[in-house]
Order: sequence, then C-alpha cells, then structure tokens
Amino acid sequence: MDVRGGRPAIVPARATPPPVLLIVVAAALLVFDFGARILTTNDETRFPVMARDILAHGHWLRPEINGVPMLNKPPLHAWLIALAAWPGGGVTQRTAAVPSLLAGLGLVVLTYWIARWLFDPGAGLAAGAILVTMAGLFDLARSPLPDMVLSFVVTAAVVAFLVAERDGRRGAMLAFYVLTAVAFWVKGPAGLLPLGVALAYVLVRHGWSGPARLRSLAGLTVLLALVATWWALAFAKGGSVFVEDVVAQDMGRTYFTSGSWGHGDPLTPIAQALAVLLPWSPALPPAMWWAMRDRDPTRRAATGFVLVWAGVIFLLVALSHRQRWRYHLPLTVPVAVLLGAWVGSLPWRRHATLAVSIWTVVALAFVGGQVMLTSRNSSATKWQAIAREIDRAPGPVFAIDAPEIVFEFYLQRPVTVARDFDTFARRPDARYLLVPQRSLSDVPANVTVQAVADGIVAGRRFVLLKRSAR
Repeated sequence: MDVRGGRPAIVPARATPPPVLLIVVAAALLVFDFGARILTTNDETRFPVMARDILAHGHWLRPEINGVPMLNKPPLHAWLIALAAWPGGGVTQRTAAVPSLLAGLGLVVLTYWIARWLFDPGAGLAAGAILVTMAGLFDLARSPLPDMVLSFVVTAAVVAFLVAERDGRRGAMLAFYVLTAVAFWVKGPAGLLPLGVALAYVLVRHGWSGPARLRSLAGLTVLLALVATWWALAFAKGGSVFVEDVVAQDMGRTYFTSGSWGHGDPLTPIAQALAVLLPWSPALPPAMWWAMRDRDPTRRAATGFVLVWAGVIFLLVALSHRQRWRYHLPLTVPVAVLLGAWVGSLPWRRHATLAVSIWTVVALAFVGGQVMLTSRNSSATKWQAIAREIDRAPGPVFAIDAPEIVFEFYLQRPVTVARDFDTFARRPDARYLLVPQRSLSDVPANVTVQAVADGIVAGRRFVLLKRSAR
C-alpha cells in the first residue's frame, strides 16, 4: 500500500531549483574545511587506529589496538576508513573522515528523495537544505565516528521499506533486511533501528496483521546470518570475556535498560535530541501542529509515516542506558522531511525570500562557527614536543588517566594504559609515561622519572615522563 494515501503526491506548479544545486551547496558546506578537525577523544580516534592496524597487519575481521582486538563494535566502519586511506598509504585526519563526509552527502540526497516522493519537489529541496544545516549532520560529517555512516544506512533501509510498502516488491523487502544487517555491522545493535520503524508503522497502519507484511525469508535469513557471523567471530576471539564485558555489560546495559527515563531524568534525551536538530528545533512544534491539523488525506498519510519514523527513533535511542547527543543523529532525517513539508506548504511567493534569507544566515553562521571551533581546537591540542622527544629516543610509551588512543594516533606508536605508577615501575621495558600535569605531585618516591616534554589535548595539559637511570 502506498504510504502517500494510494494516489500520487500533488506537485505544485511553481518552479523549484534543480536538485543538483542542493548537492553543490551541501558539498560546499561540508567540504570547505575538510580534514582540519583535530581528534581529541578516544572515541574519535578508535576507528582510525583500528583502520591503521588493518592496513599494517591485515586484521580485517578483528582489528586490534595495541594487540587487543576491538570487539565492542563490528569492524565495517574501520574497513571504510582503511579503504579511504589505502591509496595514500596511511590513515590521517582527512582520510579518517572520508566515510562520514560521503555518508553525509548521501544522507542529504536520500532526504531530498524521500521528501520529494512523499510530498513534492519543493519539500525535497527544503528538507535537504534544512538537514545540511542541522548541527548533527554539519558536525559529524567531519568526524571519523561511525554515527554518520550508521544514519545513512539506517535511512537507506527505511527507503527500501517505503518502496516495499508502496509496491509490495519482494526485492525491496530483501534490500531492507540486507541494509539493516549492514547497519548492524556499522555499530552493533543500534543498526537494528529500521526494524523498529518498520514494525511500528505496519502496526499503526494495518493493525495486528501488519507484521505479516514484513515477511521475507531470504531477507531474514541474510540478517540473522550476518548478525550471527559477527557474534561468532567476536566470541571465537574473546570467549567468555566477550559475553560478559561486551554482550552483557556494554551492549545489554547500553541498549536494553531503561536509561534516563528509568532514572527519573526524561529531560536528558529530549535536550540531546533537540540539540542535534539545532537550529531548527524551535520550528518542530509548529510543523507538528500543521501535520496533525492537515485535512489532505495524501499529506496526512505521508506525515503520519514521518511522525512514526521520528517517534520510534527517538524512543529507542532515549531508552538506551548511555546518552550522547550524536546517538540521536538518525532522528535528523525524518525531522528534516517533516520541516521540509511544512515549509513547502507555506505560500511560496510570500515566504520564499524570507526562507532563503533565514537559511543563508544559518549556513553562514555554521561556517563561521566551524572556522572558529577548528582554530580553537587546534590551539588547544598540541603534541609535537612529545613526538619529538619520543622520536629522539624511541621506547615503549604508557599512559595514566590520559586519552591514550589519541596519543597513539598522532604519535603513530603504541600507547599502553597503566593502572597506576607502580604498574609502570614494575614494567622493565617501560620507558615513557604520559600523565596529566596535575598528577605530577602523585609520583611515588620509588618511581624514578623526569619530565622531558609536555603537550595539551582539548585544553588538558599532559606531561611526558621518562624513566631515569638508577
């Protein structure tokens, strides 16, 4: 059944700019400072370091950091970074962000297509323009984190479901399950979000008989096989440690507990969702009011689907134990589609100039803010003095209370976590130790080290200590 109410969407007679203009503008906004982002957290540098291990040692199935396989997430995103870095021979700030950049541009195209198909070309252009100036997409399209690629694949799976729901094509439903499996390989259980969207929609639209519309033996087989493959690979390497630490604690607690809602803090996920939608979140209430009051059956069917889509994504992410604003990135697409449809419903001649002016101001503000942020982060992160010292006298590097993967990425050598100073002292091979500057007063008398260099990461100052000769 066609989610647009069984008849084609009405395309207004007014002329709209060609979609290629949207793509060119989106590319200009996302590429102008590409590769300038300084990586300052372990989360940002984890997948680039895994990709470096893939290129150096061929650990495609279970990439490692310092000889330890990373089993918390499937390796697909690390593969993509490795492929982007392969021609140049090394993983850099620039190559690490290539998958996110391409996924961000692809997400703008998919958003345009969905809004155009559900509503009209004007809604498509408005939705794409709104999406590219949402804080979530504008920021994460420059990041090596897997969230942008996840959002692209999740959205592509929802598109496949839309096609299957409209035309009843078995191939489209197969594509839906395959893309959901790919999303799982990007970021684990979070990749199963399309299943929640599809199940909720068919229940709302068709009642208890709705889930039967999701039947696809081949699709379900592929999904289960690909999910099981990752579990098997991770279990074969990690065994009971993988089950206890990753499955039970990390994935189980993260995705299947009550999170902020269960702890009496429902405002946290709401605030984070609104933050990822900035600066367009204030437009969400009038757009929802318009959608609920609209009498046109075609638009009501379309907006109904979009509201279900957005609601399911928000609820599933909000119910997770761990809350970070980037986890709400998949929410940006249905919200952009809804806002695009609302903007497209306004009298075009009267509001076109105002809408374009507001969007231009927002875009310029993002560009200016990005330039300032990049400059500030560059001045607040410096590791060159530490690198020069280690290059003069190479040796094993350890770290206490420091972003060890960040240092490993920029120093291009292993950095091992030490639990405390005594752990470092007991290692006869240990030569260097990275510690926060404030920890210098905590060095025990039996640990003979001297400060030889310092640096800063995201404004935090760290000191490189070198083992002294006794």
